[in-house]
Amino acid sequence: MKREPFVAAREARWKALEQLLESLAKPKLRRAEHADVAQFPRWYRQVCQDLALARRRMYGRELALRLNHIALAGRDQLYKAPVRTLAEVTEFAARGFPRLVRSEAKLLWVSTAVFLVPALIVGSIAMVRPDLLYAIVDIESLQEAERMYDPDSRTIEDARDASGNVAMFAFYVKHNVGIDFQIFAGGLPFGLGSILFLALNGVHLGAIVGHFLTIGYERTLFPFVVGHSSFELTAMLIAGVAGLRLGAVLVAPGRRSRRRALIDIGPHCLKLALGAGAMTVLAAFIEGFWSAQPLPPSVKYAVGAVLWSLVVVYLVFAGRSGESRTR
Repeated sequence: MKREPFVAAREARWKALEQLLESLAKPKLRRAEHADVAQFPRWYRQVCQDLALARRRMYGRELALRLNHIALAGRDQLYKAPVRTLAEVTEFAARGFPRLVRSEAKLLWVSTAVFLVPALIVGSIAMVRPDLLYAIVDIESLQEAERMYDPDSRTIEDARDASGNVAMFAFYVKHNVGIDFQIFAGGLPFGLGSILFLALNGVHLGAIVGHFLTIGYERTLFPFVVGHSSFELTAMLIAGVAGLRLGAVLVAPGRRSRRRALIDIGPHCLKLALGAGAMTVLAAFIEGFWSAQPLPPSVKYAVGAVLWSLVVVYLVFAGRSGESRTR
């Protein structure tokens, strides 16, 4: 084929691709908003083939440079990292994340049971047979918790300046997000790690609550934790869901290889884990700047009830509009 028929047969497609690339280069334009964006991968492959033919058939330096410029611009658009705008993050937080959680409702109940059953068992042992408690949990951890929540001291309600609040906020973020990540990553060995870490956290919580109910420290414990526990505990359970989902696809990958199944489910689980991490950061903010404030218990219980209600309403109802159309 001579140069002129070669160019004439492809000129319209080249121009369309050039216009598409020019539009995609605009920072305020999202890819999904362009009518021809679905054609982009195919057009990119074709222009690469055209460039190879033009070079091999020696159709001229000018044509080769033009096609090379289009191919390079297409490569940059195809392989560049997606930019997450504030609108996309807000959309995920407002609708996408609660929809993801609801799509894993069964695993959320499993995660809750794995955490709650050991907590109730150990809590009951702590109240009925406190002598057996020290054979189950670390004595030093219990003693440290006793010093912190001793009603005769004001350790957890000591006045803190702004820098102290920030320091505690940073500590809670590091510690609690670390727990969430541990639970999530524990799903890789067929979900066993997630189950183990959820159960261990349940044992720890049950030991403290049961022990404190026995020795009368609940009047300092509950007002302190009621505010941030809604976000913190829920986030931990959702991290467990993400880990259990990872484990589930490794146990039963179907017709796919385990590697392929893990790659396919990875983004879904990562979104759950990131959402859980965001909830944990919010819990750390409440714990660092609110929970230790010397306020009447009635005020803290009222705020805690509101926060628990908000979490439940958010996960159950947020993003419901249009949900059936997206399934």
